[in-house]
Amino acid sequence: MDNIEREKARILVVDDEEYTRGFFKNLLGEEGYEVLVCANGQEALNLCDQIVFDLILLDLKIPGNLDGIEVLKKIKKICPSTIVIMISGHGTLEIAVKAVKLGAENFLSKPFNSVEEVLIHIEKALQYQKIVNENKFLHEQLTLQMTNRNMIGSSPELKKIFDLIRKVSPLDTNILLIGDSGTGKELVADAVHKNSPRRNKRFMTVHCGALPENLLETTLFGYEEGAFTDAKKRTKGYFEVADGGTIFLDEIGESSLHLQVKLLRVLQTGEFQRVGGTELLHSDIRIISATNIDLSKAVENKKFRQDLYFRINVININMPPLRDRKGDIPLLANYFINKYAKSMNKPIPTVSSEAMKLLLNFNWPGNIRQLENAIERAIVLCEDNIIRPACLPPEISILNPNLIGTNFSTLSYKEAKENFERHYLTGLLQTYNNNIGDIAKKSGIDPSTIYRKMSKYNIKFKLQINTD
Repeated sequence: MDNIEREKARILVVDDEEYTRGFFKNLLGEEGYEVLVCANGQEALNLCDQIVFDLILLDLKIPGNLDGIEVLKKIKKICPSTIVIMISGHGTLEIAVKAVKLGAENFLSKPFNSVEEVLIHIEKALQYQKIVNENKFLHEQLTLQMTNRNMIGSSPELKKIFDLIRKVSPLDTNILLIGDSGTGKELVADAVHKNSPRRNKRFMTVHCGALPENLLETTLFGYEEGAFTDAKKRTKGYFEVADGGTIFLDEIGESSLHLQVKLLRVLQTGEFQRVGGTELLHSDIRIISATNIDLSKAVENKKFRQDLYFRINVININMPPLRDRKGDIPLLANYFINKYAKSMNKPIPTVSSEAMKLLLNFNWPGNIRQLENAIERAIVLCEDNIIRPACLPPEISILNPNLIGTNFSTLSYKEAKENFERHYLTGLLQTYNNNIGDIAKKSGIDPSTIYRKMSKYNIKFKLQINTD
């Protein structure tokens, strides 16, 4: 093991002999480990309640009501993944076998043959633990990725998401996914469903902000013949069709107060009625909701029911924006490169170091969805099987494609500034579909300034104004 790994390993020594405690503290401390010591079993258990240890050296004969074997049993209940090596000057083969059966990794007899032998046992045990933990995570990640290929990454932020999915999927509680648009909330909802006991039933997605209120209501609850002008026959809604499965309510904060009352009733009782009907229906549904707004503020502003908020927010998962998990960008880019190169029947290109640097430095207001669109565009424009800055959208490359390769130090400050502003605004307009309200919110530029700059640079687009 190298010093980096040793610095990460935390070891507890439990021994009633002051000499032995001092021996291990000095020896292991010099080897780069973080070492704590204690003299009895109860103190060891108290420490295990507060601190996660990688390895514990536990003496068989310790004072108090708990001997080494009893402490071993309790440690394995508190922290089953912690390695325990038993040490004793009075050990027998029978006791050693019993300790191993109860979860001890090894049994060392005092006096030790050599210091090197002790260190080898400790290093081998920690190395084995590292391999086991890595394999466990890779297996869990592989399982989740097999259910949803777009959940790519190895960043600490994504590992936390994987861990939460693993914990909450078997449960039948409602989940609220919180995060910006494009962070992968629907992917997480789908992964939760596919790793749950409901996996063989339907998973259905409803985009609450994309449908008018009446259409959203009939989509969810269905309708009876004659309920409205075009209701030619009885039609089942998602709550009937997905009975026993999962419904993902995306952007639930956009739903009306009227619809929220109906959703609350389903969540509380499982009961609902079709639009225009009187028959009381029942549905066994798990609800996973998502929002990119602060629902607690919506509750304060009387735009979202507090009782419904409490019902959907039993467990919440915060989705980190791509700018907070930039270590995943190369993996995601590679995934999308392979995806679109194959779909376009083109050779898989490489990414130049300059282009990758731009991808890593960009702030990604549109998150993973924006990255995917940027890579798709790059595959289309790539001509020499290398993705260069000119292949990327202007808001990412910043540079005018006509000036790629130009020495910008030859430009005046005014020329360089105008070049940046022109292509920055063009990129924002493309990214946010010409919605000036969204552009102003994300860029921090006043709408009047945006209009003035567009006029200055003769940028002509069909404009959309955000009326929210």
